[in-house]
Amino acid sequence: MTVDDLSIGLAHWHIEDWGGAEYLVTRLAAALDVERVYTLGSPDPSEPNPYGDVEFVDVLAGMDRGPLPRLQARFGRVFEYALWEDVDWRQHGDFEVLVTSGATTRAVITPDDVLHINYCHSPPRWFYDLYHDRKGSVVGQLSRPLVRHLRTRDTALDDRVDHYLVNSPVVQRRLWKFYKRESTVLYPPVDLSSYHAVAPRDFYLHLGRLDREKGVEAVVDAFAGTDRRLVLAGGCGDVGERVRQTIRNDDRIDYVGFVSDREKHDLLAHCRAVVFNGRNEDFGIVPIEANASGKACLVRNDGFPGIYVEDGIHGFQHDGTASGIRNAVERFERDGLQGDPSGDLEQFSEERFGRDLRSYVFARLDEFQFER
Repeated sequence: MTVDDLSIGLAHWHIEDWGGAEYLVTRLAAALDVERVYTLGSPDPSEPNPYGDVEFVDVLAGMDRGPLPRLQARFGRVFEYALWEDVDWRQHGDFEVLVTSGATTRAVITPDDVLHINYCHSPPRWFYDLYHDRKGSVVGQLSRPLVRHLRTRDTALDDRVDHYLVNSPVVQRRLWKFYKRESTVLYPPVDLSSYHAVAPRDFYLHLGRLDREKGVEAVVDAFAGTDRRLVLAGGCGDVGERVRQTIRNDDRIDYVGFVSDREKHDLLAHCRAVVFNGRNEDFGIVPIEANASGKACLVRNDGFPGIYVEDGIHGFQHDGTASGIRNAVERFERDGLQGDPSGDLEQFSEERFGRDLRSYVFARLDEFQFER
């Protein structure tokens, strides 16, 4: 059996920007030979998908939408569960398998002869493991009744998923903790051949949006006022004005904004090392990209990066604070790495991803059809 013998549908929650989840769903489409991805609404970003040529199809466009669904569609994630429930998949094809990407797409109601596999990037973190971190603000306090309702909604629809794939052991642990569901780890793929290493220059690199959850404030504070140069590349996120002002005022810190893949690869190839401070990251592709470019990655000691990075092998770990990051920089400058950090990256290759994904779909479909 090959994917050409199957009718496979692929759905992904609404696209607000081109991030890791959108990269992943584009790779899912390529591995399963799927030409279109169904989503709620057209993608919001004005720039085209930088990850591939897959067509995104708005499932709302063909629906009989009264005033209530139109109103719901304007409120983003809050009503996505209800909107996905209302999609009649018989209008989009005679699918044997539906692969969904994201949390809200799990709400789909498929015909009883359709196998539903969800690729889980993480259970919604503001419902679960980050709930207590966000409830202290005024917005957090006011939204608590809504969050409690959505958490109940989220768990109630879990039986609609037949099988789960997850992007790391961290998400596998969360899935069991909050849903009590078994899952299989399938690491997101990396095009390892597109990265290259050259002699490093004098700058450290941070890749990613300027977001609080990316720990950008501590990264900036770690380098501010020092003689080490820091380059930040990524979209303009939600960090506060103090951090932005620090970046503007320090002539050793450069913010270059969102960069193309070619520019990103060039920065990775020429940097001295990469600094990564995302908090309890589900997966975090940046350390893999750094190692594929022959560079060390200085990572926070939690989430998947804290599992993957071994001190002195792939980079160095720190505690997420500015002083901890400075300490990791000093250890790297003093001790360096023991060998080539790109030596064990095959587990993240595109070839392995496609092969394992197809094998998984075939095996689960055989079980599903046998049980029926």
